[in-house]
Amino acid sequence: MQIKQVQINLNAPIGQLGEVRKSHVLQALGVPFALQPAPIPGFVAYVDPLHRRRVMLAEHQIIFIHEGDNISPDLRDAAWVLVRTRDALLLDDRFVAGIQWIGHHEADGAATELSVERFLRLSAPEIRVLFEQSLRGIGLRFTYESPPFTCDLRIEPFYADTAFFFIQFNAAHPQPLSLETILMRATEFGEYMRDEATEVLNALLQE
Repeated sequence: MQIKQVQINLNAPIGQLGEVRKSHVLQALGVPFALQPAPIPGFVAYVDPLHRRRVMLAEHQIIFIHEGDNISPDLRDAAWVLVRTRDALLLDDRFVAGIQWIGHHEADGAATELSVERFLRLSAPEIRVLFEQSLRGIGLRFTYESPPFTCDLRIEPFYADTAFFFIQFNAAHPQPLSLETILMRATEFGEYMRDEATEVLNALLQE
């Protein structure tokens, strides 16, 4: 399993982001972060191209994203960035959180074929007939509870490169939690992605 991305969404009443508040956040984050146009309308983006990290802010949300070739579940960098952002904005330490991890798993060029053959009880020819031979793959979604979070794990062929399976893990909780608790659970979920999610996929692919 190669972990490619982690995203942490923090929802809270942040308020308007005037030039003074934007400047405070930029000073708190320091080099190599720079203020750049955000890809999402209504957001302000602070980007660290060296480490492929970014923080996006709006009136009701903070989004932290870290991308890489095989990033670690250790979120000390994320904690440093989010604590400094929270403090620069003078926010209370209570957030409604959404957590997402994305990974790729080697499939030796056969993710589409393996998903069709192993993910359903129907035979591969029967499945393909149902879709008039246009089937590109089969995905699975597992929804479960990891209190207080509701989680789902999604596994499907990575259509941009069928040498891999695309694996996405999401966790959400509707009630506010402290940033420390959110980051602790996000780290646990990252370790789950690296270890247990790999075991789930391997079990599905066994003949």
